[in-house]
Amino acid sequence: MIAVEVKDLTHSINNKKILNNINFNLNKDSISCILGPSGSGKTTLLKLIAGLEKVQSGKIIINGEEVSSTAKHLPTEKRKIGFLFQDYALFPHLTVKENLRFPTNAKNSTNNVDEIIELIKLPNSLDKYPHELSGGEQQRVALARSIISQPDLLLLDEPFSSLDLSLREEVRDDTLHLLQKSNVSVIIVTHDPFEAMFISNHINIFDKSGSIVQSGTPNDLYNNPKNSYVTGFFGETNKFEGVVQESHIYTPVGKIKTPGNLEGEKVVVHIRPQGIKLNKQPTPVNGIKGTVMASKLMGSFSFIHLSVLDNNNEVVHVHSHMPADFNPKQSSAVEIEIDNDQAYIFKN
Repeated sequence: MIAVEVKDLTHSINNKKILNNINFNLNKDSISCILGPSGSGKTTLLKLIAGLEKVQSGKIIINGEEVSSTAKHLPTEKRKIGFLFQDYALFPHLTVKENLRFPTNAKNSTNNVDEIIELIKLPNSLDKYPHELSGGEQQRVALARSIISQPDLLLLDEPFSSLDLSLREEVRDDTLHLLQKSNVSVIIVTHDPFEAMFISNHINIFDKSGSIVQSGTPNDLYNNPKNSYVTGFFGETNKFEGVVQESHIYTPVGKIKTPGNLEGEKVVVHIRPQGIKLNKQPTPVNGIKGTVMASKLMGSFSFIHLSVLDNNNEVVHVHSHMPADFNPKQSSAVEIEIDNDQAYIFKN
């Protein structure tokens, strides 16, 4: 069953187009992410779905009912929507327990308040006020208050952006468990691709023009990006350009087989750092030689900064991610191999 349908939605603010012909569906009890850079219209889309802004073109349907179009605008309070803003919007004069009991239909909710309190791991903070809580604790309370009233749809606008990195990971994990247990349909906005992959079943990638560039599961988008923009959204890549010759593109780190329909075409190649495989061999036999400029342990992996020579004997800088125990010395030589599964080729 479809929880939300957005059809042909276009929106402008001060004569500037913010959203451009947006179409997507959210399946019931699933989590969908709106992923894009700042200024791509993500928050505006949430406001339109929530009814905080009126639709200028297109329509929005929630659980089979048209709630927004040029001819109709159902008020926000009648849409049965939970909305978690970046600043959490807790009532400062109410305690944690009073904030949780505030939703008008909380008394009739099957989500027991005590059960929710146990899930958010704040049993000793029930009588505290919001200013006495940490940022992570405030976020948990705000999320629980959004869920406890049993909304048909929950909208989350950059809910983890104000948290420290270590706390963000913990709260993100707790949030996912809470959402899964609550069986609520969720749309979450973020600019963090790895956050989107962790928490959602489906991702819509927006660009600066307010258009959806590609939609799909996290696996689809990461492993089958449709263009350079989507590829680069999931982390840095080593980027090369050239012309396809004899079904191969020749790069400073080696040749890569290309699809047959690209013969003679100018292409751009993206190779993820983990697709640059290195071997400690002073005199490479089959591979391409690189010189280690720096080797840094990044915790779960080693970041290797290499220099290689192109066909014009000019230095090209390349980045590789290797296992944490691979730490070659500066200025040492390494052999380079390419993992073709981590290489992506597009017409230039």
